[in-house]
Amino acid sequence: MSPSTEHAVAPIDSKSGHVLRAALVGLVAGLLAVGFRWALAEGESGRARLLEWVRQQPESDYWGWVVLPLIGLGVGSLIGWTVVRFAPHAPGSGIPHVKGVLLHVREMKWKALLPVKFIGGVLGIGAGLSLGREGPTVQMGAAIGHAIATILRVPHRSVPQLISCGAGAGLAAAFNAPIAGFLFVIEELHRELSARTFAGALVAALTADIIARALGGHLPSFHITGYPAIPLTALPAAVFIGVAGAGLAIAFNRAILSASSASLRIRRIPRWLLPGIACAICGLVAWWYPEVVGGGHAVAERLLRGQLAWGALALCGLFVAKFALTTLCYASGAPGGIFAPMLLLGAIAGAVLGIGLTAAFPSLGPHSTAFAILGMAAVFTGSVRAPLTGIILIVEMTANYEQLLALGVTCLVADLTAGAFRDRPIYEALLEADLRRNPPVADHTSTSSPARTLYVGVQRGSKLDGRKIKEAGLPRACLVVGVERSGITLLPEAGMVLMPGDHLTVLIPEDRAECSLEVSRLATGI
Repeated sequence: MSPSTEHAVAPIDSKSGHVLRAALVGLVAGLLAVGFRWALAEGESGRARLLEWVRQQPESDYWGWVVLPLIGLGVGSLIGWTVVRFAPHAPGSGIPHVKGVLLHVREMKWKALLPVKFIGGVLGIGAGLSLGREGPTVQMGAAIGHAIATILRVPHRSVPQLISCGAGAGLAAAFNAPIAGFLFVIEELHRELSARTFAGALVAALTADIIARALGGHLPSFHITGYPAIPLTALPAAVFIGVAGAGLAIAFNRAILSASSASLRIRRIPRWLLPGIACAICGLVAWWYPEVVGGGHAVAERLLRGQLAWGALALCGLFVAKFALTTLCYASGAPGGIFAPMLLLGAIAGAVLGIGLTAAFPSLGPHSTAFAILGMAAVFTGSVRAPLTGIILIVEMTANYEQLLALGVTCLVADLTAGAFRDRPIYEALLEADLRRNPPVADHTSTSSPARTLYVGVQRGSKLDGRKIKEAGLPRACLVVGVERSGITLLPEAGMVLMPGDHLTVLIPEDRAECSLEVSRLATGI
């Protein structure tokens, strides 16, 4: 490369250029998230109006219950056919797919993914699927990041960071939670704190949140007030909720994985018909039990505000029904995430535990309503295994900063409990299962492919921390070709000792995609 060419390329990949691109990603992802939220609100309100209209018709008690199932069967089947035909990476929440793209074991075909995910999510959740909008918003934000990187011809090494910026921006806009969106990038997606990743993720999340608040309102995701801080004497209750929430999260993770695997073994029913069947079942449930269908955000808000004055037994019934329906809907392969249903399940569990704890310890009565918030945090953290994101997400969603200490205790206990049972984080487990079923196809026509170049940061306490490269235990087929330390690129040698903060460039063979996951685990310690 000539000096003039090198001089021309350098500014394109500068930190300031990356921050500007991240702001652009946040702007577009925020606009898309707001549009998705509005469309879903219209879809869900349309379902409620249709249900009310049908109930008002003469003799609807005899035939009204078949209306929503028939509509759901048609809508869901159309969604399923579109996904199978045009965007096979659109099913589910999409976060495992984003993680796969960042590990270079999955492709981001954003031109097909964006319309299919947007329209499929609106139609499916609007028809009553027990799925949430947050996961799809994260995946669509990541697709926006990849699209802008492609259009602007961003250097290959910066593409994963823009994808992460888009994902964090999507989460920030979905929940009005910019810090949680930023932490989600650091804790769940990139798992490192380089200056470029830090700055880009924060700028994208803040930009998306500004757009979401300007267009969708400045209020937090849950409009609740009046939760007093839990005193120190009540922290044992927070520990108990953390343990219980982790147990429920483990059960939820295993149910999602088992149901997803079982649905893929079905051969007699076409794959595109499964979302139609799930929509039909949701339509049937909506006739008698409308609180169970849809994402569940409105029901969770009613519960947190004290407007869902149900007893413990009724809440347990709601929990079981929501748990089962969410598992069924996710396994169908329809576009939709598990964030919102997971938060509702946590809120229900926390409310039930609060009723029991208050009965056993009457002094906890003034604080019993706050246990629903702790339950949300516990189930989220136990499932996703991102405690910092869980703490800040719940704080920003509820604007209830008085619970910060109790949330910290609950999330820490939930994370440690799930780790003690060696339960894999749900999104990693879903990605691993998908890779076992559909390994990446190697491109044998090319002698080198940047799609198999992995960039990963070494975290303190990981298995690479303080180890020589030759003793690091990396898969035999992998090769460290670059080490960036304090902004300086070093030529790796077998005896080089790796340090926290180092960023490794590792070549992964085309036919050994599983090595990407192994290298990531060694570097992050997760």
